[in-house]
Amino acid sequence: MAYTIFISESRLKRLTAVHENLEPDELTPFVIQAQDVYVQELLGTKFYNSLKNKVISGTTTTQEKTLLNDYIAPCLANYAVYLALPSFNYKMKNKSVLNPSAEEAQNTGLSELKYLRESVKNTADFYRERSREFLRDNESDFPDYINSGVDGMQPNRRNAYSSGIVIPNATYGCLPSDVMRKDPNAPYYE
Repeated sequence: MAYTIFISESRLKRLTAVHENLEPDELTPFVIQAQDVYVQELLGTKFYNSLKNKVISGTTTTQEKTLLNDYIAPCLANYAVYLALPSFNYKMKNKSVLNPSAEEAQNTGLSELKYLRESVKNTADFYRERSREFLRDNESDFPDYINSGVDGMQPNRRNAYSSGIVIPNATYGCLPSDVMRKDPNAPYYE
């Protein structure tokens, strides 16, 4: 099965910290996964497939080229690295999962690997949010994004950032009204 990939190997390496001598075969599965998981989730299945077909036929519009080159490419590159990082440190072989070592280098530990992945994911989330804002600001140029149909995934138009902190029923600058009733001296910001 032939895959349409929205980024070249050289562009991916220029946009990320991936070393130039890393073999493309080690990255390609993760680019495909990142594109299917994160880019399709951003665009929705209808627009995603439409863009793939236009890339194959060479009929992308100026706005679609801008979306792909300036927004999707950095997002895709970083999500691909995010997905690939564990396989750089650990290799699945016939009988086990190995942590190969090099003579002149030291393997990264699990805590460092987690830190690296989180850092790369934060960058990818930033570019995904920029992509979402570009799509929102130029909706009329992307009819398949707006009219996504009912087949497949719908575009995710929610904010890409997540903080790990949940503050239910609270708004910025004030306390919930039930707190104010219980403690009339509670701070309140207008």
